[in-house]
Amino acid sequence: MIQRKQTLFLLLAAILVLVCIFLRLEWIDVLLAVSAALSNYTIFQYNRRIVQARLCLVGMFVILAWYVGLAVLEGVAGVTESLPMVAVILIFLARKGILDDEKLVRSADRIR
Repeated sequence: MIQRKQTLFLLLAAILVLVCIFLRLEWIDVLLAVSAALSNYTIFQYNRRIVQARLCLVGMFVILAWYVGLAVLEGVAGVTESLPMVAVILIFLARKGILDDEKLVRSADRIR
């Protein structure tokens, strides 16, 4: 559902991660590819909001694992490596929107 703000956040996060992959192209970037695929898969789980929220958490942890691996291998992060952190923020905002939608649906169910 493209009209949901969290869909746009997830799509932007996937695009930022893919840009970072194409600018770097190293073996550790497989984690970023997984995160981009996970963000795209999460978009299509709009009927299952709880699963969507959990997939957002997994996506954030995958990107953070990439940062840990990058710190171990290279030590210093450059400008290109800041793009996934923006993606983590966008995924966090998407998760917040998903949980807000879930609260709204549950409150509407209580009224019935």
